Amino acid sequence: MDFERLWLPIVVAVSAAPAFVVAGMVGRGALHLVNGLDPRSVRDPDALQRRLSRLLAAIGFAIVAGAAGLVWADGERDRVLAVVVAMVVAVNGLGVALIVAVARAKGDGRPRR
Repeated sequence: MDFERLWLPIVVAVSAAPAFVVAGMVGRGALHLVNGLDPRSVRDPDALQRRLSRLLAAIGFAIVAGAAGLVWADGERDRVLAVVVAMVVAVNGLGVALIVAVARAKGDGRPRR
């Protein structure tokens, strides 16, 4: 394989880096990165940061898997289309799960003591 066939999968794989970086930061307690969540306003901030971190990492892995699928597709139109559709469904499904988790965590928005 030459670079001409690999540049798009490389760009797609590199675009997963922000998801992994944010997942690591959220896993270490930076909940404010996710829609300005305040750890004092959720019932179990440790469980929430683990869940959000896993969801963000799963989004990153779905993107990397999509890049690997593009390498496998090797430019064949039907394969590329199948990989892109699968990646879009996976990433957006995980994104919806992330939004739902954040919305449930916010609850009534009042700080808990």
